[in-house]
Amino acid sequence: MSYIRIIPSLLLSKNKLVKGTKFKNHEAAGNPVSTIKAFESQKADEIILIDIDNYNQSKGNFVPDLNTLKEISKETSTPLTFGGGIQNLNIAKQIIENGAEKIFLNRSVLFNKLNIKEFVETFGGQAIVIGLNIVNIKGKLKIYEKNDEDLYRYIEKMQKLGVGEFKITFVENEGTKKGMDIKICRELQKIISISCIFEGGIGNLEHIKYLAMNKISSIAMGRILIFNDYNIFKIKTFLKNENFNVRI
Repeated sequence: MSYIRIIPSLLLSKNKLVKGTKFKNHEAAGNPVSTIKAFESQKADEIILIDIDNYNQSKGNFVPDLNTLKEISKETSTPLTFGGGIQNLNIAKQIIENGAEKIFLNRSVLFNKLNIKEFVETFGGQAIVIGLNIVNIKGKLKIYEKNDEDLYRYIEKMQKLGVGEFKITFVENEGTKKGMDIKICRELQKIISISCIFEGGIGNLEHIKYLAMNKISSIAMGRILIFNDYNIFKIKTFLKNENFNVRI
């Protein structure tokens, strides 16, 4: 039996959680340890945490906030995906050693700084999540960080290399609470054969229901959980009452 997964998607900066809109204007969003403990008590299926301080660095030997990751792992048991500017295999190993179940990779793979095959062979494909930040440019879907990269070929390449999961974020919807473009979700689902998490724009329960109705089973969200009167248990109860399978 398949279940709808509700996944808090959180950003880490200077040991604190932050949240922005369309990848800009980040504001304080709480303590990472206490927030994730709360999400665990609400029955989050997984947690995604990305260190954006490290993620935004373009050069130099930077290391993600492993101390915060370690603190979280001591206090919680919910499966955690962690990422942000991972520069090499050694840092990825430290992330796993400090409690993460999966490694989130994006720009380092996109700009060919990492050998993704080596990561798959070391950790297993199920532990590798590839981030895809999507924008619409003149009616065509593009990758936010690298517009000249063919999105569909890149997806196919990652699948052939054995990665286990994609996390697709709609940049222009992120933090806006205006909902997702289901047509684009369906289009991407046709070419994606592995697990895929969708994120960007969820603002209410009806948005979540609409995604579930369209067979989107892994839903990540941030603002609706952090700044609005929704908790994961409330969302799951709503979905259960609408006859969708959820873990409560």
